[in-house]
Amino acid sequence: MRLEKEIKVLEALAKGVDPITGEFFDNQSPYNQPEVIRVLFTILAELKNPVKKMKSLKKTIEEKQAENIKNGLPKNAGLPWTTDEKEQLVHKYKSEFSIDELSVIHGRTKVAIVAELKKQGLIED
Repeated sequence: MRLEKEIKVLEALAKGVDPITGEFFDNQSPYNQPEVIRVLFTILAELKNPVKKMKSLKKTIEEKQAENIKNGLPKNAGLPWTTDEKEQLVHKYKSEFSIDELSVIHGRTKVAIVAELKKQGLIED
């Protein structure tokens, strides 16, 4: 496991022990304060289970879409464009759909539509 040395130091601190000398900290030490101890043990738990940590950070597309809707954003805001979606955008833009219409169709912000059209070389700054 990576960070083995760092984890051992944090474990000692969480137990109220100086990781260098092995001596217990004085009762007035910040490392003997309940809030600090809880934080150290929480960090240790996260470091020891990186797979769980990564899974909790990574959301599915459906989760991200639901979160967007809940937050009043377009459904696909912040999600990557698929090749198919890019092709549809180009086709519809060339068929004279407005930026507003494209935004609704693709569930994206107007800024995202304009940015993608610029990437496709269809509009300029």
